[in-house]
Amino acid sequence: MGISLVSVNVERSKHLQLVLPFLDARKADIVCVQELHDRDIPQFESVAGPLVSYAPMTRFGHDGKPLLGIGMFSRRPFGSVSVDYYRGSQGAVLEFDEDSPETKYETERAMCIFADIDAADGVFRVGTTHFTWTPDGRSNAQQWKDLSALTVILEGEREFVLAGDFNAPRGGDIFTELAKRYCDNIPSSYRTSIDVPRHRLRETKADELSQNMVDGLFTTPAYEAHDVLLIDGVSDHMAVVAQLERA
Repeated sequence: MGISLVSVNVERSKHLQLVLPFLDARKADIVCVQELHDRDIPQFESVAGPLVSYAPMTRFGHDGKPLLGIGMFSRRPFGSVSVDYYRGSQGAVLEFDEDSPETKYETERAMCIFADIDAADGVFRVGTTHFTWTPDGRSNAQQWKDLSALTVILEGEREFVLAGDFNAPRGGDIFTELAKRYCDNIPSSYRTSIDVPRHRLRETKADELSQNMVDGLFTTPAYEAHDVLLIDGVSDHMAVVAQLERA
């Protein structure tokens, strides 16, 4: 019973030769993807099921500035879908400006996708997000502002499963605040969700990356997550895999 889930930050189109075969082999019911280029959606649909929703955060890339965002795919029937913004709003998508942390923040939107997923034992409300980045992994005023807006969205959802890249290391104050409100289902034995050998900063920040648990799987009391694993060899982030059940 229940449903199986995979969540992974795919780092744009860099690791398609790894992540697509992985998803094809897993055949999870629900796949949540962060940093997904819109041009790659058909390839993900071929291995992860029909697109539930795609929400662009920005335009990023040197080959036509493709949309970059978050997406959800489902092998199960799905119902009500919502996209709620906690930074920016629906409308024109800006080109990503990498000149400074401030311009990065100003040219990237942030949102949650939530969908009702049909299962044999009822409907599961599943969401995904890509939370606000900071240059050193430490919280700042921008993250706290966005967390406040995100919390309003989550309170409106009431009962849910939320997976994604939270860009806030476990043990830090942002992650701790989320874990106060919702159950953190990533086993404590894992110290990082970064696949260090595949990360762009592996040569200069390997030690820091090896202690960087930034990907999360949170649940409210209506749901439980079992058999939660982090799997490497997929992207610059490890994939979160889990079995979701009703509590």
